[in-house]
Amino acid sequence: MLDLFPFDKHRDAQESFMKVVGTALKHKKDVLAHVPTGVGKTVATLAPSLAFALENKKHVIFLTSKHTHHKIAVETLKIIKDKKNINFQVADFIGKRWMCPREDVGALNSKEFGEFCRYVVENKECPYYENYYSRSRIFTNKLLLDELNNNIFHVEELIDKCRNAHACSFEAAADLAKKSKVVILDYYHVLNPITRANFFKKIEKDVEDCIFIWDEAHNLAGRARELLSEYINTLSLDSAIKEAERFNQDLASVIVGLKESLLGMSEKLSLDKNEVLVNKTDLINLKDEIITEMFETAEKVIEEEKRSYLNSLAGFLMLWKQEDKRFTRILKRSFNRMGKPIISLYYNCLDPSIVLAPIIEQAHCNIFMSGTLHPLDMYEEIFGLKTPIKVEYENPFPSSNRLDLIVPNISTKYTSRNLEMYERIADNINELIKVIKGNKIFFFPSYELMDKVKDKIFGENLFIENQGTDKGSREALLRKFVELKDKSCSLLAVSSGSFGESVDLIGDHLVGVVIVGIPFGKVDLESNELIRYYEEKFKKGMEYGYIIPAFTSIMQNSGRCIRSENDKGVIVYLDERYLSPNYKKYFPSTVKFKVARDYKEVEKFFK
Repeated sequence: MLDLFPFDKHRDAQESFMKVVGTALKHKKDVLAHVPTGVGKTVATLAPSLAFALENKKHVIFLTSKHTHHKIAVETLKIIKDKKNINFQVADFIGKRWMCPREDVGALNSKEFGEFCRYVVENKECPYYENYYSRSRIFTNKLLLDELNNNIFHVEELIDKCRNAHACSFEAAADLAKKSKVVILDYYHVLNPITRANFFKKIEKDVEDCIFIWDEAHNLAGRARELLSEYINTLSLDSAIKEAERFNQDLASVIVGLKESLLGMSEKLSLDKNEVLVNKTDLINLKDEIITEMFETAEKVIEEEKRSYLNSLAGFLMLWKQEDKRFTRILKRSFNRMGKPIISLYYNCLDPSIVLAPIIEQAHCNIFMSGTLHPLDMYEEIFGLKTPIKVEYENPFPSSNRLDLIVPNISTKYTSRNLEMYERIADNINELIKVIKGNKIFFFPSYELMDKVKDKIFGENLFIENQGTDKGSREALLRKFVELKDKSCSLLAVSSGSFGESVDLIGDHLVGVVIVGIPFGKVDLESNELIRYYEEKFKKGMEYGYIIPAFTSIMQNSGRCIRSENDKGVIVYLDERYLSPNYKKYFPSTVKFKVARDYKEVEKFFK
């Protein structure tokens, strides 16, 4: 097999991992790999996979859940192409909605955009699409395509070039993908079965001829379940009724009846109980012809409004009619700012293997990798894999550069939460702000707990992650945080929030991470149903559905601190429960802890 590794020497674990990938490619085996930051997993998978694809008429599909990870893959492929002087092409995609240069689609979600895009293309109303295929623009488009075909561009660069040429960036990328050996995608392109079928047909690839590399695969189960989950509520039904009154009066009365049925179901909720399990038969059954009529009417709505609540409602009703024990049905009550109740009905998927099964069966092989894919046995079971190759590597960075300190001074258990405990949490954080000279992040298990404590925390350069902040504001906060590193900044954030993973703060940009408590998920019917399902299927409900996801977040949070072999930093686990063997066993064995009631070890480490 071609040697496409572009660097002078391998790291120890990197060479081992490349051999594992080579074996999997040769024997059509799937791989589960726990590969910490610093091993070099991106090039370790791309180099042998690309070599195998070139020699065996296959294609590499690199999948990631984060836009930032696209750039890492693109830069790695550029280095391979340059260093090895080998000719191959790469196409990079994000969601179609985010590739569109139109200024009138900002309010649409991905599903609404898909319907709108299809409509304007079919009716020749999109100038960017029309320009791309216009015979009068052959010369302009040829210049664009020649540039794309002769270089490897990150998707944002491609979008800019297409916008300047007034051409559709998705169509340009799709044409590029037809000739590409490597295609970089978001999870959604492959997980959604309809999108997968249409997309692979458009780029002229067969799943059977593809090697799938799943980056950050610890996110995959949640994304797969989310994809098959839908909901409606009284607000969306009101909007669907208004659409029907304008475009199809007969449907309006049907949806009013549907809303009355939903409100009737809400009688199952008591004054102190805002959610309850329901059955398929609790909601009135609408005939398939009526649902089809909703879809058809939605076409007219999209023509005029760009989006349609009728379309979303019809999609929900199609799913609701299914009978599958791998889903759960939940009725919830929430309240708006005025205190008015909102009744919502959820149809939630519990089993990610439903989505993954056809991909696993058809693909040449699948390589699932992450720095926090631990324990591997769990992922083997919940992904539905059969005898995969499983490998787990140690952190390659010098252990002397890292201090993992358990400080059992507080507890964030619900039974322990009171004003006195909030004061103790704040006291410990204030002490750490003084002791850690440099930038540090304090990760809380929830925004609710952070709000209880934040006013008691003191520091001149204190940053706070606010819930629901847009991407631009988050990036601006992070830039300011880095710019002021010499002033020893502190960031209060949430474990599962925007800064909990996929944030690279190298060198002295971050020298400390403090994980306040254990970030267990919200205890509600959905989480209880997931625990019940995993208990019935694997006899490990609490582990798979509740405990391990929290420790995956902990490992992601701690991983923000040490990003290179030269980084030095301290990770503090601030909760008495970290001392319990029942919890410590969920950490990789390579994590070596110290325990202290004060922060002298932290001072000693930095000296």
